[in-house]
Amino acid sequence: MKTIMKQFSAFFILIAFISIFSKTAGAQQDVPHLYFCESYENGEEKNVSNTFTTGYLTAMLDLRPMGITIGESNVALEITMIADANGFYSTEQVLDVVKFTVDPSWDYIFFTDTENLKFTKPGVYRVMLMKEPNTQIASAIVKITAN
Repeated sequence: MKTIMKQFSAFFILIAFISIFSKTAGAQQDVPHLYFCESYENGEEKNVSNTFTTGYLTAMLDLRPMGITIGESNVALEITMIADANGFYSTEQVLDVVKFTVDPSWDYIFFTDTENLKFTKPGVYRVMLMKEPNTQIASAIVKITAN
């Protein structure tokens, strides 16, 4: 019982950290901003959040406040689970790498792939936008809940 309570306590601490981080990260202008929405249609982000139900998502990268462009053609979203639906932590492992080709001059990008950018299990995930060779551009944490 004590082990379960410790796991739940650790999970709630993680969620509080994510909540605080996501509120302050959006205000920062000196780091690339990676975040999520349900979809990007007709130039509009639909339902931006850091908590979603299972299914596919669209990842957004906004570099405009920094005044820079992505400067890369080939990037990938690396997805890892950092806690399961019950708040239990496992060794963080790469679950999927979803590759994209973009224009190096872009400063605002949406990443959509309904086949591969899909979250099928509830939990807390870290998503990192990477360039070659294994260099992080931006990262974000998203919580996935059951339908």
